[in-house]
Amino acid sequence: MKRKMSLSLYGAAFLISLAVFIAGVFVGSVLDTTSTQTISEEISRVSERVSSVQLLLLMEANSSSFCPVYLSELESIDEDVENFGHRLSYLESEKNVHDVELKKQYFVLEAESYLLSQKVRGLCGDDSVLLVHFYSNSNCSRCEEQGAEILRARDGLDRNVKLFSFDGDIGSPVAEAFMNRYNIRTYPSVVINGKRYSGFRSAEELQELISEAQ
Repeated sequence: MKRKMSLSLYGAAFLISLAVFIAGVFVGSVLDTTSTQTISEEISRVSERVSSVQLLLLMEANSSSFCPVYLSELESIDEDVENFGHRLSYLESEKNVHDVELKKQYFVLEAESYLLSQKVRGLCGDDSVLLVHFYSNSNCSRCEEQGAEILRARDGLDRNVKLFSFDGDIGSPVAEAFMNRYNIRTYPSVVINGKRYSGFRSAEELQELISEAQ
């Protein structure tokens, strides 16, 4: 009788543990979905801000009189774009959440921000360096290391460096267009102020290239 009660208790404990585990998986899945939806909505809002700056540029016939507005708004947009990149990387590396459509949406925003930065850089005399990292999560052994070296290079410089990155193997038309524009054929590759450098580069090499960039 005592043995039967023990078995019943063990069985009940097992069922409770299983229920808690399943509930945890379900809640985690819901939270991950909510995170991707939230990021998507936030990306859309920032994209609207980029469009507003582009519209102002057109309305003012590319006049430099609004440069303080352009530069201030771009600084805020750049922070948001980089923040989205960190959050997407976290979802992929820590949560194993790979939302290809969300990533494509993010690449569109990056492209908009990059092109706007190019225009404002020329119009307002902004000396920021634009660095684009082309990588692949499925076909590149040193791309993750290259990303870390890029961050290390930027953190070791006083010059403002704006970072953009495109995964060339997820079927993004935007990423493919940029790869064609800069004739990207290998991973990793970086483009610094429009000039392409193929193959892995250390932080020290990148710092030298960034310092020389016009």
